[in-house]
Amino acid sequence: MKKLFLFLILFQVSFLLRAQTAKDVFTATNYTYTWLGIDYSHVKLIGDFSQFQEVGGVSPARLKNTYFPAWNNLVLNERTKYDIGLALRKSAIQYDITEVTAKNAEAPLEQLQAVNAPFYNEEKIQEFVNGYSFQDKSGVGILFLAESLSKSSEEAYYHVVLINLSTKQILIQDRIKGEPSGIGLRNYWASTVYRVIKKIEKTQYKAWKSKYSK
Repeated sequence: MKKLFLFLILFQVSFLLRAQTAKDVFTATNYTYTWLGIDYSHVKLIGDFSQFQEVGGVSPARLKNTYFPAWNNLVLNERTKYDIGLALRKSAIQYDITEVTAKNAEAPLEQLQAVNAPFYNEEKIQEFVNGYSFQDKSGVGILFLAESLSKSSEEAYYHVVLINLSTKQILIQDRIKGEPSGIGLRNYWASTVYRVIKKIEKTQYKAWKSKYSK
């Protein structure tokens, strides 16, 4: 009896680890979906950010210490506007940006500015994801990995990543552009996150479903 009980437990754990696949994102499951936040720890800032005169000269340190948290808090505080659940057709989304907040705080200032966007590949994105612990989380994690904020070309790129939190396996990864607009540095770049979410809602979700749910 003990052996049978142990087998059932191991089978259940194994099933849960394997069951969270890309296809499961588009089927009716009871998996927990957790918004992990916007990871700016690998972002590259392209162009002259001091052009935002209304907020004074903006140094990489100020961007890191003031705006990385501000952009993440906007998603938390304005969930109706930045509606991750609606974009992914999920009725309930949990929010936990604890680990992203810590990673953003550790971003090396000397590596933030660059001349060109880095164009991270899938292998590099998986490497970044492997750097997370996710502690005892399970289900599917939703992470935006910021690749570049370009004042020069007026665009931002994010890798939208859906992760099996039990295995750190990337289920879905897509590089999506957001166009900035608005007054003030916070709103200017926050609008890129908003537009990426709207693109997921209007076009990318359907494209992912067509690709992964077969």
